[in-house]
Amino acid sequence: MSSALCGDSWISDISGALTVQVILEYLLVWDMTRDIQLTQGVEDRFCWRWTADKMFSTASAYRSFFIGQHPVDGAGLLHKTRAPPKCKFFIWLVIHDRCWTAARRKKHGLQDDDACVLCAQAPETIDHLLVECSFSRDLWFNFFHRVGWGTLSPNVNDRELIGWWKAVRKRLQKADRLCFDSVVVLISWFLWKERNNRTFDRVSNSVPQLLSLLLDELIAWFWAGCKRLEPLLLLLGRLSGRELPTV
Repeated sequence: MSSALCGDSWISDISGALTVQVILEYLLVWDMTRDIQLTQGVEDRFCWRWTADKMFSTASAYRSFFIGQHPVDGAGLLHKTRAPPKCKFFIWLVIHDRCWTAARRKKHGLQDDDACVLCAQAPETIDHLLVECSFSRDLWFNFFHRVGWGTLSPNVNDRELIGWWKAVRKRLQKADRLCFDSVVVLISWFLWKERNNRTFDRVSNSVPQLLSLLLDELIAWFWAGCKRLEPLLLLLGRLSGRELPTV
C-alpha cells in the first residue's frame, strides 16, 4: 500500500482501454488517496470502519447490513406483544399494508367494488377496516367500555391502527399496557375474520355476538399461557370459581 502511494506510483498499474467507467474509477481512487498521510516506520494495517477501535466484530458486521434502513413503525411494539403467531403475523401484514382488502384487490384489477363489507360506507382499506369503520368502532367501544377503557376506543380523528395504538396505550398504567396490547391484536384479528366470513362465506355476526366470541377467545388465550390477561378476565367475571394453575 505504501509503495503504491509513494509518488502516486499506483497510476502506472492502470492498463487496458481508458473507457468512461475506467476513468470514473480512476478519479474515485484519486479522491480517496488524497487525504492519506503515510507514517515512516509504521506498517500498513486493515481497519474496520464500523467500530470505534477499527477492529472487526461479528456484531458490527451484522449491524452494518441495516445501515440506511428506516425502522418500521409499530414493529417494536408488535415484537413485545403476547399473542398467537398467526395473529402477530396478521398485524405484521397490517403494518406493511399487505392485507388483501377490497381496495387492494380493486387496485390490482381483481374486483370492481371496493366498499367495506362491514359498513358499506367507504373503501375497504386495512386501516378503515380496523379503526375507521363504524362497525369496528362499535366493537372497540363496547368491549373497552366493559373494562373501563371506553375513552381509549378509536374515534373520528383516528385514521390508522398503529398510530392510534401507540398513542392510547401511553394513557394506561405500565402494568396494564401489556394486557392492552394483546387485546388490540385479538380484536383486530376478530375484525379481519369477520370481514372474511362476510366476504367469502356470506355469514355475519352482530357486535354482541362478536363480543361473546371475543370473550371466549380471551379465556382460551389465558389458559394457553397469556397470563397477562388475568386482571382483565377477573374484571369481566370470567375467571370466578376457577382454580388458576400454578406455574
